[in-house]
Amino acid sequence: MLLRVSSLFFAAAGFLAAAPTLPYKADFSRFPSNDWKTFDGEWSAQGGELKVNGGTGPKAVINGLQGGDFQLDVELRPESAGAQAGVVFRADDFAGGIDGFQGYYAGVKAGDNLVMWGATDPKWRGIAVRPVEVKARQWYHLRLQVAGDNAKIFVDDEPITENSWPIFDGVDAAFAKGGFALRALDGAASFRNLEIKAYRPEALASSYTNPVQNGCADPVVLKKDGKYYAYTTYSPDFPTMPRGIRLYTSNNLVNWKDEGFVLKNQDSWGDSRFWAPDIVEKDGTFYLYYAADERMCVATAKSPMGPFKQEKEAAMLPESIRIDGHVFEDDDGQRYFYYVTFGAGNEIWGGKLNEDMVSVDASTLKLMVKPDQAWERHQAPVTEGAEILKHKGTYYLTYSGSHFENPNYAVGYATSDSPLGPWKKYEANPVMKSTEYAHGTAHHCFTESPDGKEIFIVYHRHHTLKETEPRALSIDRVRFVPDPAGGPDILQIHGPTSSPQPLPSGAK
Repeated sequence: MLLRVSSLFFAAAGFLAAAPTLPYKADFSRFPSNDWKTFDGEWSAQGGELKVNGGTGPKAVINGLQGGDFQLDVELRPESAGAQAGVVFRADDFAGGIDGFQGYYAGVKAGDNLVMWGATDPKWRGIAVRPVEVKARQWYHLRLQVAGDNAKIFVDDEPITENSWPIFDGVDAAFAKGGFALRALDGAASFRNLEIKAYRPEALASSYTNPVQNGCADPVVLKKDGKYYAYTTYSPDFPTMPRGIRLYTSNNLVNWKDEGFVLKNQDSWGDSRFWAPDIVEKDGTFYLYYAADERMCVATAKSPMGPFKQEKEAAMLPESIRIDGHVFEDDDGQRYFYYVTFGAGNEIWGGKLNEDMVSVDASTLKLMVKPDQAWERHQAPVTEGAEILKHKGTYYLTYSGSHFENPNYAVGYATSDSPLGPWKKYEANPVMKSTEYAHGTAHHCFTESPDGKEIFIVYHRHHTLKETEPRALSIDRVRFVPDPAGGPDILQIHGPTSSPQPLPSGAK
């Protein structure tokens, strides 16, 4: 506060006021002052709150404050449905208008329930966006932890703690340093308790960075006797793909060894399009489920290393069983089989798997979910790649939405008190969505860390931001958190990440 009083004194005396420095804290008791320069809109402060009305993209710039690596905390409140409130950072060239700056922006939008991160360089470029419930006239805590090309962006209606997970943990190298501003859009917004300080992330003794293995897609992971077996669609060059299912092994989920084809086309029904495997063990026999020529097949082996072969070269019946098979075993030992068929788009169906492990009780087959929401219909109406988790007696059907080549490919889930539904889709789907730094992040499975204390999602991503193939294996953390509304626990995914992450617990 002494610095601000001095700044005002020197400004009044005709001297140049000193620019603010980090750490910086504002309670808005001295607004307006030389610390601030506003562009557009009507800005006012009262009772520790800064509020803006009107304008097209109004901004309140902290005059002269520059930052590269920093942590910023602020509480913000969009005052009406459709209004945005957020922070501009590492920015310059501030002016009026919607995109009147060169730098980054992170904020929330009420009504549309969005958290977003983007940049103007020189036009607006969306980096990441996620659906998160954002209510009008409710305060939200926004925290930015920015270091190098990594930005961690947190949003919560509760105070953010060390246990909070970021909405985005991403990378972008467009801007290394610049100024700060509070920003509103499409309506009034309020801000309070702004604090910015220098930030240096804690050094990781050991880490991994996604992707962890190139050339594989549609992964399913079997953990057995402390070893991980990842069965994948082989993905080096899609138009001339060799035919079969590929195997990779690891002791820590991070470092993988290519074991070659664990199933070859000559040992199976079908000639091409060997896709999306699943693996189950029963009485010492391993059953490998996979699609061939867009029909589900089953091959067996006495070892997870294979080689897998079909005892009878045939596709599963009925013919509606097409791709993306998944087997779930319930607590009572009953196994269920989930798959995709082509109806009104790609639909997920399920039924009871018979004791022979290669046929399904047709009388139990039911529709699980179909692509009836906007996030599932980019480029094509698709719900596929079902996985089942059971947590506290609730069944979670996780799946991929939209066409796998689309940058909006994403992961969502539905819950039920029965393995065959009916299913209720989570209101804030998708829970993991492709970003500008990680495209095509969806088809997935789940496994444990080496010590069993953490859950990981194992998924693929596109080769680059412009090329789908060859796809690559990635891993990120998953957890369940209580639903404030009293519903089933919420499944959270810390991903997709492209920045260094701690090794899975128990990994060597």
